[in-house]
This record gives sequence, C-alpha cells and structure tokens, in this order.
Amino acid sequence: MKDLDVARLVQRVSVPVLAVIFALVVGGFLIATSGYSPGDAFVTVVQSAFSCSPGYCNVATVLTTAAPLIFTTLGAILVLSAGLFSIGQEGQYAVGGLAAVVVGYALPLPDGVHSVVALVAAAIGGAAVGVIPAIFRIFLGANELIVSIILNSVIMLLLSFLVNYPLRQAGGSTSYTNVVDESARLAIFDPATKLGMNIVIALAFIVIVWLYLARSTWGYEQRMAGAASAFARYSGMRTRAAVIRAAALGGALAGIGGGIQVIGMNYRVIDGFMDGTGFNGLTAAILGGMTVFGGALAALLFSAIMVGAVNGLQIVMGIPREIGATVLALMIVFVSVQTPLVERLELWLSKKRGAAEIARRAAESPVAEG
Repeated sequence: MKDLDVARLVQRVSVPVLAVIFALVVGGFLIATSGYSPGDAFVTVVQSAFSCSPGYCNVATVLTTAAPLIFTTLGAILVLSAGLFSIGQEGQYAVGGLAAVVVGYALPLPDGVHSVVALVAAAIGGAAVGVIPAIFRIFLGANELIVSIILNSVIMLLLSFLVNYPLRQAGGSTSYTNVVDESARLAIFDPATKLGMNIVIALAFIVIVWLYLARSTWGYEQRMAGAASAFARYSGMRTRAAVIRAAALGGALAGIGGGIQVIGMNYRVIDGFMDGTGFNGLTAAILGGMTVFGGALAALLFSAIMVGAVNGLQIVMGIPREIGATVLALMIVFVSVQTPLVERLELWLSKKRGAAEIARRAAESPVAEG
C-alpha cells in the first residue's frame, strides 16, 4: 500500500474514533454534573454491555439488538455509496417490519419456508419505499433528502393507523398487531436474550454486501455513480439505473432489518415501532467511514452503548438512560462534520506534500552557473 493510501486510511479511521471519544467525554461531563463518577459509570456501561454470567449474557443482548441495526447500516451504505443522500431507512425499516408481520400471521406456510417468505416480503416493502426518493430525484429533480423526510413522516402516520385499526389484534387493550405464527419465527439459541439466527443472517449479509460493492460489476457502477458520476456516464455506465438499483437494494436491506426485528424478537408490530433504528443505522454508516465492515463495527458500538445505558446506567446506578441517548446524539453531531473536516485535512496535507516535493526537486536540480 502506498504512503498516500496509508495516510488517507489513517485519516478516515482517526476522525470517527475522535468523534466517539469526544462524545464519551461530553457524556462523562454530563454524568459528573449529575453527581456520579464518570469513571464508575464508564466501567458499569462496559460491564453491562460485555459481561456474561451463567444466567444472563449481556453480550448476547448487544448482538441481538445489533442485528436489525446492522441491516439499516448496510442499507444506508449502499444508498450513500451511489451519491444518493436519502435518510429514509427509518420508514423502510417500518414497512419491512409491517410486511413481515402480515405474512407471519396471515399466510399458513411450513417451517423454514415461512420465515424466508416473511423476510422476502420485508425486503420488497423496504425496496418499494427506497426507490421513491431516487425516482423523484432522477426524473423530477426533487431533493431526495426532503422526499425521504416526508416519506418517513407519512409512513409513521400510516403505521399508526394500520396498527390501531385494520391490523390491530382483536380484543387487545394495547395497539399492536397479531402475533406471528411459530413457523415464521427465526430459530433462537438463547431464549433469555433471543439471540439466534438474527445475528447469523446479519453477519452473512455483511459479507454479501461487501462482495457486492467490492467485487461485482453492479457494485463498481454504483460506486462510480456516487464518486465520479461524469466519468461513469462518459464511460458508458448507466448511472441512473445504478442509482435506482442502489436505492432499491438499500431499501430492501433496511426492510429486512425490520423483518428481523419482528420475526426474530418482537413477534408483532406495536404503535411506535419506528424507534430510531433507521436513523442510527445511517449514523453508523457515516461513523464507519462508509465501509461495510466499519459500519458493522459502528452498529455494534451503538448497540453496546444502548444496552449499557439501560442495564448499566439506569438499572445499576440509577442514572437516566437518556444520557446514553445523548452520547449517541453527540456522535451524530460530531460525525456530521467528519466529511468536510477530512476534506480540509486532506487538502492541507496535499498542499504540504506538494510544497515538500517542490523543495526536494529544487534541492536535487543542479544550480545554474552564473
């Protein structure tokens, strides 16, 4: 690897790491102002997220929580890699979960087949929502960010209506759908935490998405459509098709995340199912440097913070878990400046390297005799 590539890799890794550190420092300050020791709180969060006992394993809880988050992260990476800044992962996640739960209880299918069909339905639902911002941008010139924001709001209202009225479980005092059949549920390894095939499927898709982006022709076209659209067009690539394909596949992944949540953990959709998993996935994608493995690690970090904030801060120490949510929000703020910061840093380093190269060549060139 060339020195320039190494320098850029160090920059891409160091900036998100610094964002996490700064967020944790500010979170520690907030804990200190509440009258608690930041050091004790940090140790408690780590123990609550990564400890394991014979009766209950918190690591399994982290992995269970991370499974749907990994899917929304992968979906965001696919969309952003094509140059489409859509933040519709939350709505795609919700539609995917709703599609999975309907298939899960309304269609009588055999074991093994039922869960697969439910996840396929979740993928189709997420893809259908995902392509809308891309179509509006490509054919109508609309801003995909605004379109995806509006879509999220519409889906939230639609989900609330469906769960409260036509899909509401008969006789239930709470607004939620019918429970999915046993045949539609994913296999579980640990009943206490519901860790099972959900994380296995998530890990498998990490590899699949990496192979798609790094080794396939479609993945190359998609990356070129986002990084150098003019070059891609002049090279004969169908950039419009690449962007729409990226939006559909990204939406499908986020939809599968909702399906995993339903048939792997919740077994139903409740009013308020849109809990921020899509937005956290988008942030994890950016925090991970828009790379598949980096995004997956960021999703695991987010999950660990959420589990540690609930089990550690709130239950063990009595500190409001909202501080954990504040740390995540601060990460979002710090991550939002990552791209312009890295670009300015790379520009400064390029100028510095250029000046050093000019000085080196000047020193090596023979001095003209007067």
